[in-house]
Amino acid sequence: MFGFKKKTEEKSAPDLNKVLDTLRKNEISVTTRKAKNKGSVYRSKFGGKPAVPAGFDWPRFESENYDGEKANRPLSFLCQINLEEICAYDKDKMLPEKGLLLFFYEQESMCWGFDPGDAGCSRVYYFEDISQLAQADLPDDMNGEYKVKEYDLSFCAKDSYPSFEELDCHSDLDCDWEEYDEAVEERGYDLDFECHKLLGYADLIQSEMLTECERTTRGLYCGDHQSYIDTAEDVEEDINKAATDWILLFQMASVEDDDYELMFGDLGNLYFYIRKQDLKERKFDKTWLVLQCG
Repeated sequence: MFGFKKKTEEKSAPDLNKVLDTLRKNEISVTTRKAKNKGSVYRSKFGGKPAVPAGFDWPRFESENYDGEKANRPLSFLCQINLEEICAYDKDKMLPEKGLLLFFYEQESMCWGFDPGDAGCSRVYYFEDISQLAQADLPDDMNGEYKVKEYDLSFCAKDSYPSFEELDCHSDLDCDWEEYDEAVEERGYDLDFECHKLLGYADLIQSEMLTECERTTRGLYCGDHQSYIDTAEDVEEDINKAATDWILLFQMASVEDDDYELMFGDLGNLYFYIRKQDLKERKFDKTWLVLQCG
């Protein structure tokens, strides 16, 4: 939340467009549409009921809500991605070619991810053999308010560029935000458009989150500026270096239609991050969640 990268000695300014060429990534943009009455239980979707193995232990998280009520609550099922459906859009071949990815988040306590104690408020599962899966009912004690309405999904591949606030994590480019945003927009990428996506760069609402992921997973609190001041300089430098290992796995924005609204904070986004090596090794249980809103 308050992370920053200390400036090193000045170097000759690199060419902006050449830097953007090196920064360009592929993202898989996700669009929602009204769910079919009889779709496959293995299809990609938001909400509804997930397809899981027999004996699946529904994830739960013990925490306080905003009223200070502590309880062990079931996580909401957010999203199911059939990886065969998106394989053609994964141009960098970063995800498995088959199986299901499932995303969960505990909505009532609505953790932000800047506290190491938020570990467990979200979960990601990967099931490679979908033939062993069956649709599961939601827990009986899940508050109806936190049951996510079912939507079908469609996908497309797009170029992706980092927001200016995240630029220091990827490059030593020295330019102002207006110059940077203009150059990115000339490439057809709208930095102000927040959407659902897999991979690519996050659409930031506040500050960059890579250092936040690294800090919190080291057990460091990120909810106030003092926690950064108290961090030793050599530790801070190591955190900034290691932060570049984190990449966006999934971003989920608000969802709404005429009779339903799913919102995280005040028109916020959920971001599921993962280290590059953990993604390569399919360790999806190593993700870290961050919530940002206006």
